[in-house]
Amino acid sequence: MKILHFYSSKVFAGLERHVEELSFQQSHNNEVAVVGPSNLKDKFRSNYIVLNTNQWRHSPFIKWDVKKILESFNPDIVHTHAFKMTSIVAGVNKNLKHVSTIHGSKKNIHPFLQSDFIFGVSEKSLGNHSLPNSQVLENWVDENRFKNFKKSEGEYALYLGRFEAVKNLQRLIKSWQNIKEKLLLVGDGKQKKEIISFVRFNGLENIVSIYESSDNVSKILEKAKVLIISSDREGSPKVVYEALYCGVPVLSTDCGNLKDLLPSSCVSKIDDSDFKKLLSRWSKDFSLLKNEQRDVFTKIKNENTLKVKAQEVLEIYKSLLSKASK
Repeated sequence: MKILHFYSSKVFAGLERHVEELSFQQSHNNEVAVVGPSNLKDKFRSNYIVLNTNQWRHSPFIKWDVKKILESFNPDIVHTHAFKMTSIVAGVNKNLKHVSTIHGSKKNIHPFLQSDFIFGVSEKSLGNHSLPNSQVLENWVDENRFKNFKKSEGEYALYLGRFEAVKNLQRLIKSWQNIKEKLLLVGDGKQKKEIISFVRFNGLENIVSIYESSDNVSKILEKAKVLIISSDREGSPKVVYEALYCGVPVLSTDCGNLKDLLPSSCVSKIDDSDFKKLLSRWSKDFSLLKNEQRDVFTKIKNENTLKVKAQEVLEIYKSLLSKASK
């Protein structure tokens, strides 16, 4: 099977690792290529076609280039990730089987409706829309990235992700003011300088440390007592699944699919006050969270591995091609 993935991004974070891992797993038994910007090419293990997908989505040049790539590669399945590339491919592709993935939550899903099948990374991603050709595809863990994982005694609470407004890191920092545990913030993004200043303004430099993003997620999780999500919006955060796979518990706001995944005692409203209460309750002894989430650890190890989820995707591809051949 010939499979062509399209994505657009300026950083390598959760969505991008989702595409990288899925495409590489598929490449073991299929002819696969990923189309994306040049600055992230070295992050991908599968065949990669460079295209400036970060340019204006209404540009006639990007539409022309996408059309030429489709004609040249001639895939059996074209799989687009997120709004921008789904919109562009839907506008130029009229004959190929098109699968799309909604990675977050969108009010406008019109471009996705033009594809033959839609994956949503959570129920919230698919929303209340009537989508017969769709299913939730929870995120996964690439087991190969954690072969040498060795959990040590925890040293810090952890945030691992982009420094963007939607992640609401200020909510997390404000909630940490009376907590004595160390907090490690790892990542990059538009708000990084602002977050550094915010930590200093609140006099938390001795408690809150900030580091650049790293591909070695396993090493960072080894010393984590808990992973914390303070977001206003999410899809199905990859780092949450990786933490749970490694036996690191998670505390979160009610964003994306977190309320469906975690015990209710570990999820707050998307509200500063309620989130602060959640952290205050568990920070007295983060080790108690492990017993609270032990069943979730088991579920992730059994059901949310890359091999299992990649096979789910492949079955959808086969179904679409089977229908087309009749």
